[in-house]
Order: sequence, then C-alpha cells, then structure tokens
Amino acid sequence: MEMNSAELEHVMDTYGEHLLKMAYFYLRDREMAKDIVREVFISFYEKSNYQEQGKLRAYLTKLTVNRCKDYLRSWTFRHLKLNKERLEIIHTEHDRLILKEEQSAIATAILALPIKYREIILFYYYEELNMREIATFLDLSENTVKTRMTKARTLLRGKLSNDYWEVLSIE
Repeated sequence: MEMNSAELEHVMDTYGEHLLKMAYFYLRDREMAKDIVREVFISFYEKSNYQEQGKLRAYLTKLTVNRCKDYLRSWTFRHLKLNKERLEIIHTEHDRLILKEEQSAIATAILALPIKYREIILFYYYEELNMREIATFLDLSENTVKTRMTKARTLLRGKLSNDYWEVLSIE
C-alpha cells in the first residue's frame, strides 16, 4: 500500500501531538523531541507498509519510544544534575575543576552500566520519574524496575568512590 502525502498529513495531524508529548516526557528536550517525531514520521512514510489500522497509535508510540531510547543510549551526560547543597558550595575555580572531575567520573560509571540499568538510573535520578512512571515507559513491572534499581545502585557503588557516591545523593 503506497501512502500519499494527504494520508501522511492526516496521520501527523492525528498523532503528532501525542507523539511529541511522549518524546518530550521521555527526553525533557523540546527540540530533540520534535526531531525524534519528525524521524518517526519520515520512517513511517518511507516504509508505508503498515496495515493494522486499529493499532496505528500504539505502533507510532512504540517507534517514538524506541527512537528516544536510541538517543538516550548515545547521550553523553553533558549536564549531570547534582544535589543543591553541592552546587551552593562551588565558588572558586578549584571547586569548578573538582566538580568537572566528579561529573566525569559519575558519567563514566553510569555509561559503563548495562543499558537496562543505565536507563533506570537516568529516569529516576536525572529525569526524576517515579518507579511507576519508569515501569510504564519501559513496559516493565514495577518490581522489575525496583530490582534493576537495586542492582544498578550496587554496580555504581562498586565503581564510584564514597565522595562521588555522596555527590549523587544515592542512598
């Protein structure tokens, strides 16, 4: 089945806002969310062999979530969020250098985690999602998310010194 531009426009009008909200909630970056949704529609149009009319929203949502996951896997943690107390004591150039070193060590440790643990840490600590929200996004049970969080914390504690562990406020 060949899709024409009018049909694509209808699909974009119908599902575009939903997909944009989903991508933004996942990424917390409006411009990147727009780019992801554009890529999803381009990919959908180029393949245009989708047949199941009733499940189009679920199909496009899954494509969007997968694109977001791909983006997050490649993200380099340029801006790690630190606890507020830590940010308040950064006054000197020396403090800034130490902060940069801490961010690098934390990012390296997180990037070294297997993806199933890394995404849990990312969503919980950096995107501030709760366990239920993470479970919904990743299509997992809440207990699986909790188990992976425990394992991720254990792995991170093994990779980070106590000083870096405290910076993250993970306890």
